[in-house]
Amino acid sequence: MKTSLPYHPKYNQLSAEEEALLSEALSSVEFFVKKSKRISDVDYATRDAHAKSYAYIKAVFEPSHDESVKEFFPQDLYESLVRLSHANLKISKSDKQLPVFGFALKIYRAESKEVNYPLVNFPVFPTDSVKGFLKLFIKINQFFTSSFLLKPFKVLGIISAVSPMFLEMLNLSFFKAVKTWVKNFHHFILARSYYSVGVYRLGNKMIKLKLVPKLFDPEFKVSESIHENVKAYLHQEKLQYDIFYQLAYNEKDQPINTLTRDWKNTEFKHFGTLTCLQVLEENGLDLERLSFNPFINMEALQPVGKIQHLRKSVYEKSEKIRNNLNR
Repeated sequence: MKTSLPYHPKYNQLSAEEEALLSEALSSVEFFVKKSKRISDVDYATRDAHAKSYAYIKAVFEPSHDESVKEFFPQDLYESLVRLSHANLKISKSDKQLPVFGFALKIYRAESKEVNYPLVNFPVFPTDSVKGFLKLFIKINQFFTSSFLLKPFKVLGIISAVSPMFLEMLNLSFFKAVKTWVKNFHHFILARSYYSVGVYRLGNKMIKLKLVPKLFDPEFKVSESIHENVKAYLHQEKLQYDIFYQLAYNEKDQPINTLTRDWKNTEFKHFGTLTCLQVLEENGLDLERLSFNPFINMEALQPVGKIQHLRKSVYEKSEKIRNNLNR
């Protein structure tokens, strides 16, 4: 029997240069969130990514009988919540956008403790470089917060930050992911698979997650409103997802800080089943104020990796400012 690769804090450690860039990125986050009402033309401050919520869905999570899963999810069923979103920083009035979606899962454990798994419909990341990602993130925030006259210059900055990533994307995993994404370009938001991309702890083990629809009615007719489509589908059909996990055994085949490639030589094990029940109607900003920050998970279920841990500071900064502005 193979021995899993144990968790170690070293996987999260940033260099002094990376820490300095992160500090600059957090300043850009603060500036963006403070201007987000104007940027998205809405009456509340938005997130600094996945700003647009399509739907909040009441759901139930049934953990598998896998011993590693049962250690942290011993009950038969857990109430859950799903947030469907678009990855853009700016909220578009139209739902006709590139299909880059988020599927954030919140599982309510005992004593009001929760576990958050933000997933996306693309299995790999465009870069493994912490510095490269931070530079791009800063440039994108600067583009959205700059004046109309300065935006062309900010576009050049984005192009400059993206260019070094192209070589990292020249790998089989990325090509396969793009091919699948193009093939599924017109698929409904509920008919897609979603991925953690980064790594999570499962106690002392380290895992990646994948969520796959068990059955989806291919004849379901969609309109232009994703929210109304989701509501109509859940009213008519039963919707379930299988959640799988892959276990890290060695850094050669399952590198923790290489997000541009799929893990190799590790099977998908059953994590549990998610049943989506109904769309919750927004009452003011109660749902929009909710956080799906995976760093409020218990420590043994938190994200692992350098790029993952950049998100910790970004989540906390964005959430704090957003909540202050949305009181």
